[in-house]
Amino acid sequence: MSIGEKWQKKWKESKIFEANVDSREKFYTTVAFPYPNSPFHLGHGRTYVTADIYARYMRMKGYNVLFPMGFHYTGTPIITMADDVAKGEREVIDIFKNIYEIPDQVIPKLSDPLFMANYFKDDIKKAMDEMGLSIDWRREFTTIDPEFSSFIVWQFNTLQKRGFVVKDTHPVGWCPVHHLPVGMHDTKGDMEPDIGEYTLIFFESKSGYLPAATLRPETIFGVVAIWVNPKEKYVIAEVKGRKVILSERSAFKLTFQIDNVKVLEKISGSELTKITAINPVTGDTIPILGADFVDVNTATGIVMSVPAHAPFDYFYLKKVSSSIRPIAVVQVDGYNEFPAVELVEKSNPKNDTDLKKLTEQLYRIEYNKGRMRKDAIERSKEEFRSELGSVIGISVPEARKSITDFLISHGLGDKIYEIMNKPVYCRCGNEVVVKILKDQWFLDYGNPEWKALVRKLVSKMRLVPDEVRKDFEYSIEWLQKRACARTRGLGTPLPWDKKWIIESLSDSTIYMAYYTIAHKIKTYKLRASQMTFDFWDYVLLGKGDINDISKLTGISIDVLQQLRSEFMYWYPLDMRHSGSDLIPNHLSFFIFNHAAIFPEDLWPRGIAVNGLVLYEGKKMSKSLRNIIPLRKTIRIYGPDVIRITLSSLSDMGSEANFTDAAAKSVMDSLKRFYEIASSISSFNGNELGFAEKWLMSRLNSSIKQSISLMDNMRFRDANNLILFGLLSDVNEYMEMVKAEGRDPNGSILRDFVIAWTRLLAPFAPHIAEEVWNALGNSGFVSVSRWPNYDESNIDLKLELEHEYHKEIIDDIRSILNVYKGNPKIATIYVANTSEHTLLMDALKTTAGGGTLKTFMSSHRPKNKEEAKELQDIFEYATEMSDSKKKLLLLGVDEEVLLKEGLPLIKYKTGLDIEVQKYSDEIMRKYKKESFPLRPSIVLS
Repeated sequence: MSIGEKWQKKWKESKIFEANVDSREKFYTTVAFPYPNSPFHLGHGRTYVTADIYARYMRMKGYNVLFPMGFHYTGTPIITMADDVAKGEREVIDIFKNIYEIPDQVIPKLSDPLFMANYFKDDIKKAMDEMGLSIDWRREFTTIDPEFSSFIVWQFNTLQKRGFVVKDTHPVGWCPVHHLPVGMHDTKGDMEPDIGEYTLIFFESKSGYLPAATLRPETIFGVVAIWVNPKEKYVIAEVKGRKVILSERSAFKLTFQIDNVKVLEKISGSELTKITAINPVTGDTIPILGADFVDVNTATGIVMSVPAHAPFDYFYLKKVSSSIRPIAVVQVDGYNEFPAVELVEKSNPKNDTDLKKLTEQLYRIEYNKGRMRKDAIERSKEEFRSELGSVIGISVPEARKSITDFLISHGLGDKIYEIMNKPVYCRCGNEVVVKILKDQWFLDYGNPEWKALVRKLVSKMRLVPDEVRKDFEYSIEWLQKRACARTRGLGTPLPWDKKWIIESLSDSTIYMAYYTIAHKIKTYKLRASQMTFDFWDYVLLGKGDINDISKLTGISIDVLQQLRSEFMYWYPLDMRHSGSDLIPNHLSFFIFNHAAIFPEDLWPRGIAVNGLVLYEGKKMSKSLRNIIPLRKTIRIYGPDVIRITLSSLSDMGSEANFTDAAAKSVMDSLKRFYEIASSISSFNGNELGFAEKWLMSRLNSSIKQSISLMDNMRFRDANNLILFGLLSDVNEYMEMVKAEGRDPNGSILRDFVIAWTRLLAPFAPHIAEEVWNALGNSGFVSVSRWPNYDESNIDLKLELEHEYHKEIIDDIRSILNVYKGNPKIATIYVANTSEHTLLMDALKTTAGGGTLKTFMSSHRPKNKEEAKELQDIFEYATEMSDSKKKLLLLGVDEEVLLKEGLPLIKYKTGLDIEVQKYSDEIMRKYKKESFPLRPSIVLS
């Protein structure tokens, strides 16, 4: 049995992670419960490990910590994956067989969604246990459990009563095959469909209207041509009683937004280039030009050309027509009349990628700084000029809205929706389109009353890292209505319209409340039928008469009171961990729903998010075949190595690059920790000298520093301090005592390792338990107290003195690297006291903002030699390290300090060491200067 298995078994047997109500202060943390539609891979591990590290740390600080886990069965991810197996999708089956190593006889059974969910749930649970997650498994549930469904029914009834669930018409991402709204967790790669709005402008031609789709309708005055793709197919269709020309794909997509779209005939893009079009606002007749860059899959496949303000248009217009001149519409300070022309001519773009960057740059500049030109408006038809005069001189955003309203009100334009981050694919493999859903149930995240509550909640929340606050604030303002029900998938029926099933991003928002009583529901064998609206109102909101509720539900008053007490003890949630990619959906919905349902004192207190995990510098993907199953990496490296590597590679909010080299470095460090701990009994020294005092100072300094780092979830810095820093310190201590020709102090080392083991326990709990136990400690280190530091044992002067000794050693080694010959002695020449006085004065001058001129004027050098000396002293003062400045201010005697470090300096350099005072004679002989704490060194 491995060390990991040994301690996982002991934790389970002793139930140390089962959290029960008691008199201690509680800390309640959760992490996103997983979809069991495939095993965990390495990327999943980071979020769960960081959550567990913090839970373990808070437990060691004395909190009563609850860390539960459930499984997300609802929605389409499991159904779709099971369908792929049933259809024999080669890629899915290949990944299951060859990457996740699922037995051949199991794979066909995965075509049953429930079998798949249960199979992968068990596998994920094993991965969590093998990683050493300190979970209270009594509270486990799945989102299709009838008891949990009763909780979701109550949640949606509560939201509907508050007016936050509405029936409406709204654009949504849509699977055109299964006829379902599609959100992030319904798509391949978990991409949230970003729905944007295009303005259509109808350019008349003899074959029909050309609906040019644009994000910049304010530039209509500068249109000089229409672009189509000559190699693609277009259609003439009847849309809202108007004959229009658009791409074949666009006509298909438009059927999901507009009723009764009727295709009349097909026409090639090359045929369209033989006719002309009329600008509906200016009346100008303009050519229709062919260009391969026109994407017929975006919007209508008809693009208007504004070369004055669109780099793409100017670049390609030069290739096809030199006679068409740009027309300016927007003026921007710092740019000439035609900003796009200026950018293209200066930048000389080589390809469409370069043009795209220039386009984004110019659109951003014109949006933020651009204003409408007067002469542009004068190009409009005479009958429009009076009405359009109001846009002269206004900003681009204002003009955009005004022109759009004008076009639509005059029947010259319309709006359509498009997936802006296309292509987005449904898990079934079909490209997602935008559908205008009618009579659909939505969570009205755009409701002003609801948004106001959410803004207040976020303003009070702790967010880790703090930089993500702006992302939450943006997401909250951006969210509007969101479809909350589907007709396909596992889940809870919408209580008042049971043909709909509540979708997976809508039933996973307040489930943290359910964890608080999930174990009691099992203990008392409560049935879903007993958990009425009144039951949940009482348990979670304290509403209703307990006697009446007891009679109606058949649940005893004592049990009801217990459930209410459990919930009130654990709520509110203290910290929610998740991936940063879930900010626009899961995490924002979590905030919205808590704000809507619970009183302010039960609102969640914090969210921690982390970035994605790369593997050897690359994003893990099926196409690269670099998905690494989590359980496989645990077998290769061991759980503690994985835990430390995932949590120490980068700051919380940044991507983490897992590499074999990083994991092996962690493994080597943990082995060294274990070797040191195992060898303590062999050390018989009892001297309490400089080395011991330094080691205990370093330990107490590290403990003190660790508290702030751990409190703020700066796990990378904490790991560098606790594992690598303390390992370096203990190795240094061993060298120090060896240099003195004596044994390490076994008692001091034991105290050091016991504290070190506690510090390591949240990160490497398995090896920490093994060492803790081997040193004869009772109980588990996982529930011991985080070590306290003793301020009286922190000796900054001692630490700085040793730092100085190490710098001297490094200086001697640097000289040895270039020294020709075989030196025996290093003579260190220490600066005299007059230099010390001058340096202190120079430091005082720089601290006060003074310059070399200030310093010189206060000392008034008598000759060039004195001036040079003062200049050198001042320059040294400006480049001195903080550690040297602190040591200088402590008033050390450098000669005494060097003599104290002689044994170590001799041992590490292999030279005899002499310490002498610096003098003018030394300067003349060796041409070397000595400054305080930067002596000159001569080898001989």
